[in-house]
Amino acid sequence: MKRAPMLALLAVLVFVGRELTVGRTVAAHEGAADTLNAKLFHYERAPEYGVTVIEDVMVPMGDGVKLATDIYFPTKNGQLASGKFPAILDRTPYDKVPRAQGINNPWYFAQRGYVFVFQDSRGHGNSEGEFHIYINEGRDGYDAVEWIAKQPWSNGKVGTSGYSYDAATQNSLARENPPHLSAMFVGYGTANYHDDCAGVNGAFGLSHNLIYTIGHAMRDRRARENANIMAKLRDAQDNQLEWMRKPLSKHFQLFEEVPMARQWYMDWVNHPDYDDYWKQNGYNSEGFYDRYPDIPIYFMGGWYDFFVLGTIRNYEGLSKIHNSPTLLTVVGSSHGPSRAASPIQNDVDMGPEGPVIWDEMRLQFFDQTLMGLDTGVFEQPKVKLFVMGGGDGSKTLEGHFAHGGTWRTFDAWPPPPASMVNYYLQAGGGLSTATPPANAKPSAYIYDPEDPVLQLGGNYATPSGWGPRDQRCSTDIWPCTDDLPLSARADVQVFQTEPLAQDVEVAGPLTVKLWASSSAVDTDFTVKLVDQYPPSEDYPHGYSIILADSIIRGRYRNSEERAEPMEPGQVYEFTIDLWSTANRFQKGHRIRLDVSSSNFPRFDPNPNTGEPIGYHTRTEKAHNTVYHDQQRASSLILPILSETSQVTSGGQ
Repeated sequence: MKRAPMLALLAVLVFVGRELTVGRTVAAHEGAADTLNAKLFHYERAPEYGVTVIEDVMVPMGDGVKLATDIYFPTKNGQLASGKFPAILDRTPYDKVPRAQGINNPWYFAQRGYVFVFQDSRGHGNSEGEFHIYINEGRDGYDAVEWIAKQPWSNGKVGTSGYSYDAATQNSLARENPPHLSAMFVGYGTANYHDDCAGVNGAFGLSHNLIYTIGHAMRDRRARENANIMAKLRDAQDNQLEWMRKPLSKHFQLFEEVPMARQWYMDWVNHPDYDDYWKQNGYNSEGFYDRYPDIPIYFMGGWYDFFVLGTIRNYEGLSKIHNSPTLLTVVGSSHGPSRAASPIQNDVDMGPEGPVIWDEMRLQFFDQTLMGLDTGVFEQPKVKLFVMGGGDGSKTLEGHFAHGGTWRTFDAWPPPPASMVNYYLQAGGGLSTATPPANAKPSAYIYDPEDPVLQLGGNYATPSGWGPRDQRCSTDIWPCTDDLPLSARADVQVFQTEPLAQDVEVAGPLTVKLWASSSAVDTDFTVKLVDQYPPSEDYPHGYSIILADSIIRGRYRNSEERAEPMEPGQVYEFTIDLWSTANRFQKGHRIRLDVSSSNFPRFDPNPNTGEPIGYHTRTEKAHNTVYHDQQRASSLILPILSETSQVTSGGQ
């Protein structure tokens, strides 16, 4: 591969570089050094350098395409600091310049002796080439790491950082195993795009996929250079919720002027099976962990993130085979570090223990792995989980629901102290550890694709907002038509415990075993785990806070790799991965499971016809039945922490 001449690069350093004055970063934990949050996450090291930014260095890839790269150098007295430095690489499709001014904060690291390398993905920002979502990130990432390691300012150690798509760029290059990759801090990233974002258990991730593709199409060079194309995409963005009512194949016309965006959206629709398309590098790291270098890796996610399934799978898969430290932290937030830095998640206040500052977390990790400093990061337990709950359920002065939370630490995932406990669905809407009677009558409802259940909060919710939220509609949220709880709908079946006699704390993976039948050849079943608060002065109807939700498409009940139509009226056992959570259900609360057949617009409503997904010509109502008798005992399986583990696992 051709390398950019170093003399030319040094000339750029002399004439283009500009030194920045950056103020002191104030730690969010000041004044709270005795909290567990501060003990686990607070880390400070004073800045030592000024910063010079070299913009748009065109770094050549193996095929000759050049990628625009901003390089942040440590400086002393206006000159580049002498010596060799470790580097941190962040590769992004979101335009490296404005993101650099936000939470990615390259200056923070350059001030502390790192060269921070921020690179536009192929075809986006100022980079050459054609953007094809995810597909090129592995090869380009490998070339970027090895280019960095050969520069005269590099000490040969390269770490990677970033979240969301920038997490995918890290996992992609790790699959290529570049020799100089030394450490990774992976925030909010997938393990298998087919399973936790593009779709879940065979259902199409409607709101994410459409909104995301529109956004990337607007970043395409064709749209940026053609006002008419941009206007069409903006109109699609403004009317996205109405477009979500249309069959998926109707969306293709939105991207006719941006061929690559049209192609990958068509691919997502046309590959509902988990086939080789989804096993390409960029879409998938699960199953390819043996290709990763054995290096320290830190995974960070949030309970309300649409990638939390992948975050945990990546940690679990790599921690089992690597000798190097693998770490996991899951916070009580939705997608992204900026949300993790706030106690307020959607309508809920997670309390003062909730926020974490990822610059401090990353600095502690990279100081240990790239600088060789003893920061204590590997002396802490490997798994840190924010256990939500414990608040009094009042309305705060700012108008938020007080749910609260605290931290627990463990040495592995799933948390070793947790015991898996079956809560059985009971006739009449009960939920109990008691086995249901043999003659219990089933629960039945009619699912109408033309009137789907609206998603309120959760991992990817539009327009009700991501994260925790009361399961109550409001006429100011499209397409709610009333202010009633979702549980008032005839197609939502509610199963809940009696008020709890004592606190029940859960932490770990969630599973639902659902025995069900349908009048249709294909239909969906959805499940939502809810912490049901009792009525209070502030909330006379109580507060039903969503913790986790999931879905399964009937045709994929046996395997995501091959669709099989259902036999109308036949009873099947569906195993639904409800992902994971950590929550304290307090005394007097109820553990609640809502069962239905739609969750719109997070997932495309199943038309119930068995036609090819995205190309249906009609819809049908489905008569769906859930069974909960002794022989067909539907259940929610919860990881319950023992009293001993609740006392000792907090690292105190």
